[in-house]
Amino acid sequence: MNAEIFYFTGTGNTLSVARDIAERIDGRLVPIVSVLGKEKVQTTSEIIGFVFPLYHFEAPEILEKALTKIENLENKYIFAVATYGLIPLDAIQKFKASVERNGGNLAAGFTVNMPHNGLGFKITFGVEREQLYRDWREKLPTIVNTIQERKQGVYEKSNILKDFVFSGLMFRALPSLIRVLGVVAVGGWDSISFKAEDGCNGCGVCAQVCPVNNIILEEGKPVWLDHCTLCFACLQWCPKEAIQAGNLTTGKERYHHPSVTLQDILEQKKPDS
Repeated sequence: MNAEIFYFTGTGNTLSVARDIAERIDGRLVPIVSVLGKEKVQTTSEIIGFVFPLYHFEAPEILEKALTKIENLENKYIFAVATYGLIPLDAIQKFKASVERNGGNLAAGFTVNMPHNGLGFKITFGVEREQLYRDWREKLPTIVNTIQERKQGVYEKSNILKDFVFSGLMFRALPSLIRVLGVVAVGGWDSISFKAEDGCNGCGVCAQVCPVNNIILEEGKPVWLDHCTLCFACLQWCPKEAIQAGNLTTGKERYHHPSVTLQDILEQKKPDS
């Protein structure tokens, strides 16, 4: 199948999903970060996929920038798969509008629940990771069939009342949310900023995995600049677990998808990927 899948990943959830789809439709994986350094990107594939995580219930800004660089989206079969840790809300509908602004039409969009790796929350809100992985494997054939049959008009979104209230998600999320807001109220936004603790050995992995080059090393220690995309790759991949987001992540378990390696994350930044 003549297909390209553009993906963005920080801790591997999205890359794992993109790989699974690509293997079944014989698609070529293209890191979204490899697109950003180019003026324009031409694609000859008949099928174009976008696989990305949701940040603040919508596609990351880096994806919006990439869309403006990809030409000839018209007359392509375009699909999207968004991974999320909380709830997806109407992220697919918002992304559909973005695709249309850039000359394409989103034929189908899906959402996939994966272990959460964001600020201040338990990674899976008590749901076993293996169950989320099993749920994904069960959903995968439906997505693949939709793409192979080039079906139109499938756009997944949340039932907010059902997913957020009746599932108990609101009550599990509320304590963590209150904690984050409390920390900010007392210490300001700097109190949840990234920092490196004494355990940092200056290895530079954080700077290497940052997809937007927002981290530099000064005197052997990481310094964060002003264009973070909030992928949490630096925090989750630090081999010494020395990077913290204020005090909110101290003592918290680190996470990356088990099928994804550090080298996989580094590969997406290669110019010729």
